[in-house]
Amino acid sequence: MNKLLKTSALLSTALILGSTVAPLTADAAKYKTINWTEGADLGTMDPSKSTAAVDFDALQATGDGLYRNDKSGKPALALAESVEKSEDGLSLTFKLRSGLKWSNGDALTAHDFVYGWQRTNDPKTASQYAYLFSGIKNADAIQSGENTDLSSLGVTAVDDTTLEVQLEKPMPQLESVLTMAPFYPQNQKFVEKVGKKYGTAAKYTLSSGPYILKDWTGSNNKYSLVKNKNYYDAKVVKTPKVVVQTIKDQNTGYNLYKSGKVDFTNLSPDQVKASKKNKAYKVIPQASTFYMEFNQKKVKALANQKIRQAISYSIDRKTLSDKILTGTATPATTFTSTKLAVDPNTNKDFAKSAEVKGAIAYDKTKAKKLFKEGMKEAGIKKLTLQMVTDDTDGAKRTAQFLQSQMEKLDGLKIDIKPVPFKQRLALSQEKKFDLVITAWGADYGDPSTFLDLYTKDSSFNNGSWDNAQYNELMQAAKTTDVNDDNKRYEDYKQAEQIIDKEVGVAPLYYRSYATLFRTSVKGVVMNPAGAPYDWKWAYKK
Repeated sequence: MNKLLKTSALLSTALILGSTVAPLTADAAKYKTINWTEGADLGTMDPSKSTAAVDFDALQATGDGLYRNDKSGKPALALAESVEKSEDGLSLTFKLRSGLKWSNGDALTAHDFVYGWQRTNDPKTASQYAYLFSGIKNADAIQSGENTDLSSLGVTAVDDTTLEVQLEKPMPQLESVLTMAPFYPQNQKFVEKVGKKYGTAAKYTLSSGPYILKDWTGSNNKYSLVKNKNYYDAKVVKTPKVVVQTIKDQNTGYNLYKSGKVDFTNLSPDQVKASKKNKAYKVIPQASTFYMEFNQKKVKALANQKIRQAISYSIDRKTLSDKILTGTATPATTFTSTKLAVDPNTNKDFAKSAEVKGAIAYDKTKAKKLFKEGMKEAGIKKLTLQMVTDDTDGAKRTAQFLQSQMEKLDGLKIDIKPVPFKQRLALSQEKKFDLVITAWGADYGDPSTFLDLYTKDSSFNNGSWDNAQYNELMQAAKTTDVNDDNKRYEDYKQAEQIIDKEVGVAPLYYRSYATLFRTSVKGVVMNPAGAPYDWKWAYKK
């Protein structure tokens, strides 16, 4: 996931601002518009409420924070020019760059960070990403409602350019999470003026980053990102415009690419076979896992561990990856994705280190045996489940394959409900599903970005899976073991093994993108974790 709603202005005097006009015009003549595609429509441009990768792409284009990932994918200071840390690491003082502005010309100050962080933590906002603030002073207490004083959150504007952050405990992932949209500044005057419309259409957004959002009505499938002349780092932004459109039908995307109308498109399995020798063919790895979530509160049978295990064992993930999702998938054997982090205890990819052999696998015999036992324990002979999935070509193909696999279990019937991406998110969050095919893309390079999702009180735990030992291990990783990477990763390993053995969710595959990526487009930063694409340094001649 995973995973920026604002743009900034850079220069403060009329003389300096005037001097930037000519270079921008020159850029427009020298560099061409980049035409990009996404697989789903924008859902929201409210940085406190966004949860989807497509939203984080757009938010990253139009926003910036104290840190931003650089060209190599490492967090680097952005709107902040320096940071001082106390000896115990629990107090940080950021100095903002001078002359920062919003895209409407308002001064961007430390107070905007305070407001944005408080708004995200305010329970009234109902931010699903507020959990990332855990560790910042009073964040947990404010989110739970135990503390109703937003001003007690550990973030203070000493003056317009000085921001102090107080922690309750060390946060090893802090620099990485500070690159994300929920930690961006928000302009209180603007947010309160537009009210509930904030982030619902281009005119209700404000930018602090490289681009300004244009042409998005809140429901259309095409929008533009136009260079923000007021961005502090505008000199490195070469592209005058990025046009993004939603392409759910991969045949449409393929044909648009072939006709020169788009510069990037994801490929279907058949298109992969036809494109592998093309110089523009590019496989983009992601630290992301697609998985099936079980609604254990809505469907009592799914609270039975044997039924969940049986469903998982009934799925041939290798055939799914090789035949249905050619070029875009690797069979998952853990919930936490590969290509995310190295376990310091083994010096191996964490997902490989934590894998329990045979826990997430294809075993028809075991599936039938466990399903029969689970159904008997549940006191039922037949079970009909509705499986919610996205309405894209790839999602529907996957759902149909899973349906054919699961229905081999005696007494199980699966109905498929394909819906638009935004509706699938809503149904998940409202817990109005039996089964849902969903995905999580890492927000930062630590196993907690996955494993935190399924603690008891997580706002992302839509299936209501609960395991006391799992919760204790995740708490230990944040507290008693937080300063010892070896112990912390051992906690994560044990937690991973619990959710995999119990099939708290059923991992399906680790995703990569098989794409046609026009070779004339340069400088796009592709992040395995966080927002997948960053166009700040991109250009097309």
